[in-house]
Amino acid sequence: MDSIVILIIFFLLFLFSIPAIIFLIAYLAARSRKKKQKLLLEQIGSPEYYAFVRYNIGDTQNQFFKIKAFQGSGMIYVEGRDIHFVDTLHQNPHIFPLAESSIKWEDINIVNGLLKWFSVSDNTKKYFFNIESGMFIFNTNSSKPTTKSVFEKLIQYQNEI
Repeated sequence: MDSIVILIIFFLLFLFSIPAIIFLIAYLAARSRKKKQKLLLEQIGSPEYYAFVRYNIGDTQNQFFKIKAFQGSGMIYVEGRDIHFVDTLHQNPHIFPLAESSIKWEDINIVNGLLKWFSVSDNTKKYFFNIESGMFIFNTNSSKPTTKSVFEKLIQYQNEI
């Protein structure tokens, strides 16, 4: 009888520790993401406009079998007459000239987790972007831009030139 009680207690401790581990991982990931974003902003300086985003490049956007809905995260920003993109690992930076680029609303992509996307393309590359939101419980900033608002702001910059 005592061994059954001890077994039930260990089972309940194990069962309740799973959500705690999940929240710990989410919290640590959110902290790491904020550090990377702060570092990116420090490296770039103070651009006219910026937003932290998730991205896919080209055909990756519509691939059905992949581990994540996005390739990585980074920052899109406007400086002068260009849209700049730099990712957190500095592997896929690109500069899109506003006058020669196409900015298109892609809307919801079922393959990519029902997220809303927009694309920016020029003669060489096409990038898909959505807002980096992270785990909702650790990201309660209501002033954070939406994917649609970033898209509209980029269109506004493009229309001004």
